[in-house]
Amino acid sequence: MSAISVLSPVDSLPKPYYVWTFNENAGKWVNDPANWNQKWERIDGAICLYNAPIEPETPSDDMPWLSVKSQKDDKTDRRTKSPLWSPPISEAVGMHCITMNYLIHVGSVVSGAFELAMLQQQEG
Repeated sequence: MSAISVLSPVDSLPKPYYVWTFNENAGKWVNDPANWNQKWERIDGAICLYNAPIEPETPSDDMPWLSVKSQKDDKTDRRTKSPLWSPPISEAVGMHCITMNYLIHVGSVVSGAFELAMLQQQEG
């Protein structure tokens, strides 16, 4: 005989250790430096992903050899991966359960085509 435990609406969830919103600042969360075309930006308490131009519109004095305008489309590819790195978490603090509330809004594109993944990175 096996038993399955299911939380009912009466059961209470553990109290969060800390609740962070992006209202004040980004809390040391940073863009992945290896990602050149997309950047995360804090706008009105939300973290938003946008396409950043890879090449300048016109050549500058320090880059006269760059005279071709980018031909890239301004739309975000659905296969795009754009990590947003958390601040370092010390071993003393340790990893805890992280819950994120999020909304994927992409205008007229069906939002079901996009997803959010959270990964834990460890050294060693």
